[in-house]
Amino acid sequence: MVAAFGSGAMFSLVSGMGGPNQAANVITSGLFFALVQGGLFKLGEKFSQPPAEDVRYAATRSMLMSLGLENYEKNFKKGLLTDRTLPLLTDSALRDVKIPPGPRLLILDHIQRYQL
Repeated sequence: MVAAFGSGAMFSLVSGMGGPNQAANVITSGLFFALVQGGLFKLGEKFSQPPAEDVRYAATRSMLMSLGLENYEKNFKKGLLTDRTLPLLTDSALRDVKIPPGPRLLILDHIQRYQL
């Protein structure tokens, strides 16, 4: 909003708009620009949609949630361990993405039981 105020003030100075009181016109234009930009920003926030879920991790997300390990989803994404790689997961692959031993065992057991 500071940038919008600055652009409004500069617009007023450069365009020479207004009457005898140049300072009042600069402040008024700056405030107007800032309010319009702030309003448009809030309007955009209201109507923007949440980011679409990545379909490459749907089964992974579901598995982690069922095991109560959803906080490790970011590790899977960081290591590019997608749904297609679930059947190929090894202890070493999970260790590489910094998943601790207990959760690693649960994940590997789940994959083996349900043949993902």
